[in-house]
Amino acid sequence: MAGKGLYVLAFAAFISGSAFAFDMSAGFGGNFAASFDSYRYDGKDWGSQSIIGGGFFAFFDATFMEANTGMLFGRIQERNTGDLDDYTGNISYFTIGLFGKYPVNINGFNFFPMLGIQLDLGLSGNLYRSDDIWLYYSEQADFMNRFWVKFGAGADFNRSERVFHRLIFLYGINFGYQDDRDLKKADRDFASFHHGLDVRTSVGFRF
Repeated sequence: MAGKGLYVLAFAAFISGSAFAFDMSAGFGGNFAASFDSYRYDGKDWGSQSIIGGGFFAFFDATFMEANTGMLFGRIQERNTGDLDDYTGNISYFTIGLFGKYPVNINGFNFFPMLGIQLDLGLSGNLYRSDDIWLYYSEQADFMNRFWVKFGAGADFNRSERVFHRLIFLYGINFGYQDDRDLKKADRDFASFHHGLDVRTSVGFRF
């Protein structure tokens, strides 16, 4: 038993030492984001939706992990086929992301592939048909929540020993809004695909 205890303590010490060896940093920045949704019914195009916008965020980094949170503001454009109306609108999100990454030093800057998840929590929004507000959904904006799986790459460019510029490009797939998921469960003839791009630039500070 004593021998096993020593192994456990040695392993715990190794993990603790590794954790403290991580490079810690934090920072803030802005991003451009675009999402594209396509809808089909019975194998035929049914319509599409895009949200184009941008926002700001803050991040915390521990070498192989980045956690971030921020705000995202977008302009909705939906085009429908047949007799359905087209509409435009605005939406705002609170975002939370968690990514794994593997940094590699290349000629003085760090390059890292990334893979992670992001949750967009709808805060407020409205939809317009012509010049009239069709639907104001700030009180129920959570039906616009989206869960993303994103992957891509980034790079850190050192500006000084403690300050760096971070640039990230991500592509992601999400699972649609709650209404999309409900329609797929209720009608197998309904199909949709949801994806998008995220370009981020930020300034970071090493601890």
